[in-house]
Amino acid sequence: MKKYFSLILAFATILIFVGLVVKNEWHLHHSKSIFIELRPVDPRSILQGDYMALAYELNLQSLKALAGSESKALDQVIFNHSSVPAKVILDSQNRVVRTILDSNNSVAGQSLILKNPENRLQALYPASRSFLFAEGLAECYQKAKYAEFKVNTKGEAILFDLRGEGLQALNCKQQKNWWEGTI
Repeated sequence: MKKYFSLILAFATILIFVGLVVKNEWHLHHSKSIFIELRPVDPRSILQGDYMALAYELNLQSLKALAGSESKALDQVIFNHSSVPAKVILDSQNRVVRTILDSNNSVAGQSLILKNPENRLQALYPASRSFLFAEGLAECYQKAKYAEFKVNTKGEAILFDLRGEGLQALNCKQQKNWWEGTI
């Protein structure tokens, strides 16, 4: 039995990896797309190469209303929680118009889980804070105005793509064959 333990462990690891890949692929193909407006951020890092640090315009309900009489409830929703449940109100093109923190699941709208690493209302974000891309495509991705997320019914989001002003695809990958070094 000892000689098969390593083989069984390797097989179990491969099954888990394949399971995660299948789960995420299913999520990407069977989830609703929503678009969140981006705030401009520097798209280059000396250590990591080309990537875009993302900041989102979530249009949270007025901070005054959130921090007013409901400040204790707000602290309970945000403080020491790695993720915060929210509902997003979408326009006809599935762009986020408003985001409402909703721990009671009492508001109608698309569910969206927001990450909360800093325990601050202004630091909440969906799924990802950065978008990696091939070397030399920074100029193209600087045109991005929206992030496209695939969101399932539980509110779990996967960053899918960056989009232009009118939600059009940027097609940055087709602009440069980085492996050949040509534009």
